[in-house]
Amino acid sequence: MNNMQALHRAYLAAAAADLPRTRREFDAITDYMKASTAIHHGEYVRTCYMPKLLPASVFAQFAADIRVLYGILAKVMRAYYRDAAYRALFGFDAVTEELILRADPSRTLLPMARIDFFYNEETGAYQYCEFNTDGTSAMNEDRELNLAQQRSTVYKDFCAAHSTRTCELFDSWVHTLRGICARVRGVQQPYVAIVDFLDCGTVNEFEVFRRHFVQNGLQAEVCDVRSLRYDAAAKALYGPAGHRIDAIYRRAVTSDILERYGDCAALLAAVRGDAVLLVGDFHTQLVHNKTIFRILHEAQTQALLTPAEQAFVQAHVPLTKTFAESDVPRVLAHKDDWILKPLDSYASRGVHAGVESTQAEWEAIVRATPRTGYLLQAFCRPYVTENYGIGPDGTFGKNRYYNLTGVYVYDGVAQGVYSRVSLSPIISSQYSEKTLPTLLVDA
Repeated sequence: MNNMQALHRAYLAAAAADLPRTRREFDAITDYMKASTAIHHGEYVRTCYMPKLLPASVFAQFAADIRVLYGILAKVMRAYYRDAAYRALFGFDAVTEELILRADPSRTLLPMARIDFFYNEETGAYQYCEFNTDGTSAMNEDRELNLAQQRSTVYKDFCAAHSTRTCELFDSWVHTLRGICARVRGVQQPYVAIVDFLDCGTVNEFEVFRRHFVQNGLQAEVCDVRSLRYDAAAKALYGPAGHRIDAIYRRAVTSDILERYGDCAALLAAVRGDAVLLVGDFHTQLVHNKTIFRILHEAQTQALLTPAEQAFVQAHVPLTKTFAESDVPRVLAHKDDWILKPLDSYASRGVHAGVESTQAEWEAIVRATPRTGYLLQAFCRPYVTENYGIGPDGTFGKNRYYNLTGVYVYDGVAQGVYSRVSLSPIISSQYSEKTLPTLLVDA
């Protein structure tokens, strides 16, 4: 057991002791976020008054479990590369398969990821929600939110009374990427391009990363995928600044690249010609695509695993299968037990949960959902905590929030935590999602 509940109770009691002050300080936190760099498509990050108070011992357990998960994923990847029959289980199209097969996961299994899960703060049990290995984001939200908390008296008093630390997610990534370049290419001072489709990427966050690269002695620029230029004769890739690129920190997710394939000719030519180090390469799609949840339960995968690894999958990976017509009766009869997810999306686009719908709405959703391209997954109801913030009626007060936890992992090492809450069981920016700064608390 951990002392999370005791920490939360004490913090909330201190907030409740002077509610007018708490409201004023919450407004000051909100004003800070509105003027911060944590802005995406014109929207600032919503939050609550109390941060996520996470005991360092709990984070250590997360880190240990990540090592187990990565050992399992390494076995899956090796099987994909060596066995055509196993590869067919994933069902990728020919272009995606070609991009994956030309990558070399032995260079780095997953250079950057955010492993999201539903964590029960009382029992320590959890189930995975999503593996974000393409376009992993929101590091800047945690940074800015912790800065915003300096407006809170309770936050400052809590930090004075406890040994605490925030999650450092920028310099550590620069160190990680530099280490990968040195290990794979022998390049100690790579020129780095942070690459995405800038009309859909978190550009402010990219600029924060760029500044940290520069502060650590590496030249870097932020590039739109479509602005890259490849010189085949020189085997060199160039950004709009005209500098030859040694390494790409890829933020463009694979699904967006495939949708805009014709716009990515320079990037793909450079990658296929091994003219640039792609961090991470397209093998990350094996884990990013939600079909990995189904794959982990397949008999062929279970046969690869030790008994302990099999038990780990059973405990932490919700039952997942391809959505089929034969599933419809039980999905309609027990709507709160199921969630429908598209195979390859992000930001909860196209996700439908029975618990969020009336029976009539759910029946319409199920009937309209394609029987191909969708997964059926057992629904895990998130753990609920209390916090002060804006409630469903638009007023400030104490509310009940559903929780989702994410662990940032850099080249296999757990580096930090991303905490989100929502007034509804589906935790997404499309609904009532809020982000909490995470504060690690030593015992």
